[in-house]
Amino acid sequence: MTYKITSRQQAILDELKAFHFDECPSINWKSKIMEPFPWDSVGPNEQTWIQKDKKFESNFFSQIVVINSVINNYFRLNKYKSRKRDTLLYQQWKENYPFAKTVVEGHEGAWREVVKKHASFHQNGDIAQAYGLYVFDSRTVECDVFLHTIEKIIPSKIEKTTKRGKIRFHDMPKTKRYDLYQYYVYSSLNKIINDLFAVLPCERVFINGLIDSHENHQPVLSCVVERKEHKQKRCPKRTLEKHRNMVTFKKRSGFYPLNSVYSPEILLKEKE
Repeated sequence: MTYKITSRQQAILDELKAFHFDECPSINWKSKIMEPFPWDSVGPNEQTWIQKDKKFESNFFSQIVVINSVINNYFRLNKYKSRKRDTLLYQQWKENYPFAKTVVEGHEGAWREVVKKHASFHQNGDIAQAYGLYVFDSRTVECDVFLHTIEKIIPSKIEKTTKRGKIRFHDMPKTKRYDLYQYYVYSSLNKIINDLFAVLPCERVFINGLIDSHENHQPVLSCVVERKEHKQKRCPKRTLEKHRNMVTFKKRSGFYPLNSVYSPEILLKEKE
């Protein structure tokens, strides 16, 4: 009797390998600390309507007093509205400037708040149990990711249908299960790295994937990712393999615990 995996089961397995495809909107923090326009000058919105007014060319109909008056009032009204928008734009920039400045300067509290508010990886409970964020300097962030165990995230049974449409459950082969888990780990870490580069002004991410409970967690993958060298590929494993990484994985036994992880304190001092 032949079996075929159900579309529902296949969708669940595919989702575990596709977290890194979910893009997070980028934030340019350096532009946020730049004054939108000098306070003692005309703002961009008002300037647009001033230019439109200057470019307006009188024609035969505009010579008529009533029409000309309507056109002048139209431009005057829009310049007034745009001036108010410019004032609001400047006030919002002034209110947000202190926080944006702390982000650019690399304050740990500000970076944690940014990740909590703007990153999307922690909104999906399947990606990780928890994470810890540590700021080393204004260019470097370290992130410990507490990943789900294979028992929790990868099903031990495969849901299949027979030719007659009946549901049957088969044991998932051990090597297949470990392979899916490997994909899950790389995809999850890629998603988090992508989010950190999107919402933080950092140039380097130290990321450590840890498995088991919070009290007894063990690192299984450690990687240093440089923004200028980070190019996301369809395969998340190939993406991280391009960077400096530590990992031991075997087809029949899965990930092995690491004795040590990459540390910004050690690696960055070695460069000095």
